[in-house]
Amino acid sequence: MTDGQTFAYVALGADGKRVRGQVQGPSEQAAFERLRRQGLSPLKLRPAAAQVRGGGDPGLGDRESAEVLLSLADLLEAGADMRSALNVLLSRAQGSRVANACRRLLQDISAGEALDAAFARTLAPRHGFVAALVAAGEASGDLPQALRRAGEMLEAAIKLRQQLVGALAYPLFVLISTLAAAGVILLAVVPSLEPLVSEGGEGRAPILSGLLAASRLLREQGFVFAGGLGGVIVLTLILSRAGLLARPLDRLWLAGPWRRTTCALAFGGFAISLGSMLTAGAPMSDALRLAIRGVRSDLAKTRLRIVLQQVRQGVSLSQALQAVKGFPPTIVRLVSVGESAGALGRMLQRSGKLEEDAAVRDIEAAARLLGPVLIVLLGGLIGLMMAGLLSGVTELGQAALN
Repeated sequence: MTDGQTFAYVALGADGKRVRGQVQGPSEQAAFERLRRQGLSPLKLRPAAAQVRGGGDPGLGDRESAEVLLSLADLLEAGADMRSALNVLLSRAQGSRVANACRRLLQDISAGEALDAAFARTLAPRHGFVAALVAAGEASGDLPQALRRAGEMLEAAIKLRQQLVGALAYPLFVLISTLAAAGVILLAVVPSLEPLVSEGGEGRAPILSGLLAASRLLREQGFVFAGGLGGVIVLTLILSRAGLLARPLDRLWLAGPWRRTTCALAFGGFAISLGSMLTAGAPMSDALRLAIRGVRSDLAKTRLRIVLQQVRQGVSLSQALQAVKGFPPTIVRLVSVGESAGALGRMLQRSGKLEEDAAVRDIEAAARLLGPVLIVLLGGLIGLMMAGLLSGVTELGQAALN
């Protein structure tokens, strides 16, 4: 459980020793019952103050979190228990943020904290899906594979981000360079021709007159435009910090013109997680609940919750998924085949991987196309400006000769 309040407790363990720690639950009674199920006898239980990371640490980055998760998976598969594995990582990364994270995990687990809750509190909030996969790994009895899957998901996110940055870096450079060149033309070149237009008459050079008007507007209102742009950026940052942009951006992400690709990424990851848990032997209801928790999009979670309700009522998984808005039909078809063949877990993993790979290819193709298109458009803009300047100067020269 990773939802609800956090309670600080003092309890007696099975050996009679006092244990201190924190536990999460929707209420004090639920937290008390959870401690009892862990074999502890609570002596004190009270709401804990909001947790603040030591030193203002915002949590591990994606790469650091992936490194910790994959290393833990390797050590657990080699036969180490969780505490021993964390001690090994702690000894290798002294004085780093990874060491601080391993130390917090070790302290929470030693205090009797549930493993998924310890990961949820230690990792950054954006890595909340890791706790869901950890809980799924414990439920299916294959914790190393769950940790490996979480690490691979983070590595896939890093790889996708690098692909996007690499693909968009050159078009962005071209855009900035072109805007800078247009600014130089409007602020330095065009004003020098203003006396010629005044002498020859603005009506004789309409294109150049338009450029002069744009140049005057930019020179007179440039600070206003810059201030407005800065205000928009600051307001966006404030709204983002307050969490007010999360829901609109999430809806735009899944319902925008690119929804086929983004839905493939969101629901493909869900299918892989669900298939992994079912293959490991987890019950369908628990696997669905945990796989939905692992989805990073709140809108996608909302759409998928009805699947859990329908499956509990006896509806087949393929029929329930077919009713989810935006769910890839390829996954639905392969799920139906898996239900008939008795290989539902493998089919979910395969179909989810197919959708994720297809989405990445679409993004790479769009990025490769964006560069040349942007270059042509911006080159055409500069070409039109230069053509307007030259044609205006030519018209003025002919008027002067006549």
